[in-house]
Amino acid sequence: MTLPDLRTIAENAQKDAYSIDRIQWHKGVDSQRHYFPEILTPLYHCASYRTVLDDSDRKLYNQLYAQYISEQFIFLEDRFLCRVVEGLLPWAGQVSWDLKRCLEIFLEEEVKHTEMFRRLNRLCNPEVYGQSDFRFLQLRPLENKLIETMSKYPKALNFWIWIALLFEEKTIDCFTHYRMQQRDDQAQKVDPLHYQVHQFHMLDEARHVQIDEHLLHYIFNKANPFVRQMNIALLKKTMSNYTNLKRANIMILEQLCQVQTRLRSQVARLSDEVRAQNGQADYQVAQYSRKNFPKTFSYFDAAPDVRNAMRKVILTYHPQEESLSA
Repeated sequence: MTLPDLRTIAENAQKDAYSIDRIQWHKGVDSQRHYFPEILTPLYHCASYRTVLDDSDRKLYNQLYAQYISEQFIFLEDRFLCRVVEGLLPWAGQVSWDLKRCLEIFLEEEVKHTEMFRRLNRLCNPEVYGQSDFRFLQLRPLENKLIETMSKYPKALNFWIWIALLFEEKTIDCFTHYRMQQRDDQAQKVDPLHYQVHQFHMLDEARHVQIDEHLLHYIFNKANPFVRQMNIALLKKTMSNYTNLKRANIMILEQLCQVQTRLRSQVARLSDEVRAQNGQADYQVAQYSRKNFPKTFSYFDAAPDVRNAMRKVILTYHPQEESLSA
């Protein structure tokens, strides 16, 4: 599809704007249902999911994982993208009024999304999320320092554009799975409030993907060779943290086994099985495929240096020959 120009993107954002008050918060969450598509959780792809866990275990695991996903969105949008895009606004104002306007709308929408997921998690677990936005997602000091530096130098440390493109395109895919699971008569039905929040989130993120595409052209593609290679290395390191399941996913399992006391003797087994969902495992196929990331993978294809780096950390990414020769 042809990439819309920035003015059209801004006009579409104003036309499609919504208030989060349209979401049916008053109905609360249905704690008897799953909150997230099962296929997108790592434990779903492990043998223990069916041989060790019973229905109540699987439901609790799913609900905990959904809360972690909400934490991820709060972090990515509030602590990561908002700070970086704010640092980019002075430059954008010198380049293009339309670009600056798009980024301003982007910020407004990310603040809205943060509040959506914060409110959702507080409805799920007010005792935990009334005190903090984060339970499972914990950053190391070096990671916090990198974000702080990136917000000061968003053009030099520009690998964040790729992260934004990946996860905003993933948002669209995430809601696709919500819709498929809800329509599948054989599948567990998901909580209507989670479904609605992810649906509204997806509506804005489709446009954010388009803004990310413009930023790749404006910033990443125009970087000098040294800056470009530095950012590819940072992107590679960041993606390896996502494709190798570590801290947060193990904490979710520990919390599951703490609540479901009969599982306490199984925590090591469950953790080992989840850690094994790397490389080209079923979970990675469900998470990182060309079907999930059609635009992102096509941009990987078109840039040999990015392509070569990403195929080493996203082992389910396979370049398309027709894209390479285009």
